[in-house]
Amino acid sequence: MQIKVAMLDDDVNALPIIAGAANSAFRAKGMLPEITCFRSGKALLKALETTAFQLVMLDIEMPDMDGIAVGKAIRERGMEVPIVYVSECENRVFDSFQVRPLGFVRKSNFLNDIAAVTELYLKTCAQESTGEYLEFQTRSGLLTLKSKQIRYIEGNRNYQLLYTVSGKEPIEVKMTMDKLEAMTEPYGFLRIHKGYLVNYQSIQRISSTTVILQDGTELPVGRSKAADIKSKFLSLLGK
Repeated sequence: MQIKVAMLDDDVNALPIIAGAANSAFRAKGMLPEITCFRSGKALLKALETTAFQLVMLDIEMPDMDGIAVGKAIRERGMEVPIVYVSECENRVFDSFQVRPLGFVRKSNFLNDIAAVTELYLKTCAQESTGEYLEFQTRSGLLTLKSKQIRYIEGNRNYQLLYTVSGKEPIEVKMTMDKLEAMTEPYGFLRIHKGYLVNYQSIQRISSTTVILQDGTELPVGRSKAADIKSKFLSLLGK
């Protein structure tokens, strides 16, 4: 599988090392990467006008135009190319959610994180190409949805409430929360509370008492669960 990758980092010494390590990680997963390196956001954005990259890897701390701004510019152009942040700035991981990144690679844990991200990229491609769906039992029969279409699930006794990206009203699902947790966990859903399962891709921020979703919805975090949820969430970002 061939893949065109754009890599942005202003550090002239680090860039070839990161690119080389990424190349090895892709090849270990059976991919044949063509990595093009850029040292400025403007140069990368200009290249995107004529080149169809399949993955964009961005450093965050950059002069003139940082990686978050570059990611926003890509999304404002209507491009849905997967974006991965590669940075030492772990404190800005939540800022990166504005551009819906595929993952976050910590430079301090680069080899492990890049391996997990390449695996996630392959899994995402497989889901897109095969149309893999999750199946739910509802009042009116079976319902199939892609995992990314689901924002969160709320416990509601016999029928749980499933909230989708596009639907205004929740869908009643006749399955237990425990069964739903087992079914959705492989797709990045977190049990943040006994009554809530959340798609990690919908999360904007996690505090000690709440999880805030991309649309501003606030959901409660179970007592003493915040640290564990944050850890699992960051692991999912690095997958």
